Amino acid sequence: MEDYFRWILGVLVTFTVVPYLTARIVSWIGHVAKKTLVDNLGNNSQLVVGGLGVMIHELGHAMFAFIFGHKVTKVQLLNVHYQNSGALGSVQHSWNENNIYQRLGNFFIGLAPYYTCSVALYLLQKFLLNAQFNFSSIGTETTLNATNLVESVLNNLKTAFANGTWSMIILYLVLTIMIASTGYDLSDADFSTVHKGIIPWLIVQFVIGNIFIIVGKIDLLNSYLLYFTSFSILFMVHAIISMVLAIIVIKILGIF
Repeated sequence: MEDYFRWILGVLVTFTVVPYLTARIVSWIGHVAKKTLVDNLGNNSQLVVGGLGVMIHELGHAMFAFIFGHKVTKVQLLNVHYQNSGALGSVQHSWNENNIYQRLGNFFIGLAPYYTCSVALYLLQKFLLNAQFNFSSIGTETTLNATNLVESVLNNLKTAFANGTWSMIILYLVLTIMIASTGYDLSDADFSTVHKGIIPWLIVQFVIGNIFIIVGKIDLLNSYLLYFTSFSILFMVHAIISMVLAIIVIKILGIF
């Protein structure tokens, strides 16, 4: 019975608490990055410099709203007249409260920009720099090594530039700054959307976790928990490094 509660708790923590906390941390730094952008380069820099990040941010909301069957009534990837509403972009959607799939979708819709921005940055490394990623050293099949996680991110960042030409490296850095300066800043409204999906998402995890236990797939379940936690932390560290880079460059540009 003790093992049962440990397994179920592991499922709930891994697939709810881990993504929520990592997104909170990244969003806080993302807010600092956007504030740095405005303070150093002016309000319109949110469009000129950070417009790409805003569009990827809103595209993430829209994509996951479609995936979870929400009725999307309006998508504005970039609002050039943001002074009137205060919103750089927006996605308006509605859902059926009696549909658990649509309700739990709110959890993913709210967090979506965190993952879409991270995926975009990894794709830039892959296709602009011909980066060769290696995640084999993040831990064993049963344990998670935090030191190896951080080292894996740093090593992948270093090797990412090994195959890139100078022109592609410069383009990658410019696009990274454009994405990281605005894309990771999740608003209070975004987290409010996340909160609406937590309870149904927890229920679904409880059911699925019990199915794995009943059919005797505990080892497979443990592997899923480990890998999801590992890659969640990898995404977080990579996002933080990208945002710190953006903050440093923006501050330097602000001097001139």
